[in-house]
Amino acid sequence: MTIFVVGLAVGLLSTIFGLGGGIIMVPVLTAVADLSHVEAMATSLATIVIISLWNAWRYSQEGLVVWRVVLWVSLGSGICAALAAQTAPLLPEKALVGFMLMVLLILAWKTFRLGSTNEKERKTPGHQTALGIGSLSGLVAGFTGIGGGGVTTPLMLTAGLVKNQNAAPISNAIMISTAGAGALSYALNGVFDWPRLGLIRTDYTLLLALGAIISSFAGIRINHLIKLKLRKTILGFILLIIALRLSFQIFT
Repeated sequence: MTIFVVGLAVGLLSTIFGLGGGIIMVPVLTAVADLSHVEAMATSLATIVIISLWNAWRYSQEGLVVWRVVLWVSLGSGICAALAAQTAPLLPEKALVGFMLMVLLILAWKTFRLGSTNEKERKTPGHQTALGIGSLSGLVAGFTGIGGGGVTTPLMLTAGLVKNQNAAPISNAIMISTAGAGALSYALNGVFDWPRLGLIRTDYTLLLALGAIISSFAGIRINHLIKLKLRKTILGFILLIIALRLSFQIFT
């Protein structure tokens, strides 16, 4: 029952704020479902793939997904995440985490300061901006293991790449490829023995996804109504939570 309720919460986070929900799913799965941290991460990513596919399809029906933005952000994110993952083991961990902590704090500050200009008609930045945002979010993901909408959505909003109500739809479409690549890797790391698919627990994945799909109907309605001020405040606090989590890696 707890896992299903978590799925309901994740559905709201993904449809309203464009977040994957891993920040909630991973600790709950390790505590309630008695999964290892790696199994929880794998199950979380598999769940995000299903939720993102569903949300992107729903939002695309309303014309809220700008696919050229999705393409360029995903391209930058994928390349830089792969490069960062290869480079990270060669760098001092505390210096690396410290740098990423600084990036997240600056982004949180910019998110809190974000004005209402995104609600006005304006020329959307070009693909260079989208590629740059994808590259930065990919570096954060590759160096720290933190990715998804928690970083990409605030970056797109502060850069003016997307408007308020497009942020969550575009973020969901981007997460399909990023979460999909990780989930596939975990699925191939082991054998299929129901309910296990490699390191993924498919029974928990389906239960989480069911809850998320049910709550997404309300979430999509709320996304049309939520103001930029509330969206930026919640995203800013989420960035601070991620930064706090990283700080423990430096001082412990």
